[in-house]
Amino acid sequence: MRISIEARPALIESAVDWVSGFIGAAVDKRVAALEQQEAANPLLALHFRETFALEFALANARRYRKSTGRLPMGEEYFPLYSFLLPASRIYAALPPSSQKPYIGRLRDAVNGSFGARPFAYEVSMATHLMGRGWDVEFADYAGAARFDLLARRDAVEVEVECKTTSGDTGRKIHRQEANRLAQLLLPTTQALAEIRGCHRILIVVPDRLGRSNEELEGIAAAVATAVNRKDQADAPQVRVEYMFDGLDPWPEPGDDAMEAISFFEHRFGRTNANLMFHGRSGYSVVAVMIVSAKADSVVDAIAEEAKRPPDSAAAAVLL
Repeated sequence: MRISIEARPALIESAVDWVSGFIGAAVDKRVAALEQQEAANPLLALHFRETFALEFALANARRYRKSTGRLPMGEEYFPLYSFLLPASRIYAALPPSSQKPYIGRLRDAVNGSFGARPFAYEVSMATHLMGRGWDVEFADYAGAARFDLLARRDAVEVEVECKTTSGDTGRKIHRQEANRLAQLLLPTTQALAEIRGCHRILIVVPDRLGRSNEELEGIAAAVATAVNRKDQADAPQVRVEYMFDGLDPWPEPGDDAMEAISFFEHRFGRTNANLMFHGRSGYSVVAVMIVSAKADSVVDAIAEEAKRPPDSAAAAVLL
């Protein structure tokens, strides 16, 4: 199979109509639920909009077209349209027996932990290969093989297994849980921000930062205890240290982000950790660092994910 990789604006409408017919309502529903979570905890917004960028773009494009009669343009929507155009063309070029599992994968992506991103990555790899002269067969959807793509050019055949991963892979502290904890810490950090100076809070969990509300609430309670004591607090799931860092200058919100991270990593004596800030410009800052007592295993975790696809008779290429 080879599809056209031409992407004129006039062709976008039909691609949006195509995907809307299959998952438009489901995407609208999921984005509405994510927006409700953001309203309750604005700190989750960045994480959601990175992880589910395609879903937010599609829902927003559908809203915009409903109110204006036309599709929006701009950098926010380019990744969406770049996915939808080849995805719809691939669907049209597939044999009927492969179209159903292809759409099934698209529908499953709407409710997946990483949204449509893994599916879009597979489509982008196929399009990339086609644009460079390869004929691509979607072997997985045809039930012909246990890998994603079979690419052919001249006498060469390459089996391709497409895998994406998260920025949290192999990390003990995941961003979503860190942001949920930050919301629970707000009463404490807001109160500290009313006290002039630099305040540091170090949170050390024994292993992974838990997902349960009970565990996160327990950590927030331990932080409040340490701040009230102006010392430290220990609980089964956490050790917290509070330190008042004096009135020396500290990075302000508009300062260079990397310099701010370096500044506080030096103050805490730890690197490559989750940092959150609350403060008043020119008056106070509360820096909260969350770390695990155990080291991250990013390389090992990514390697395990790369090896996870089912074995096939021939060598597979991971792009």
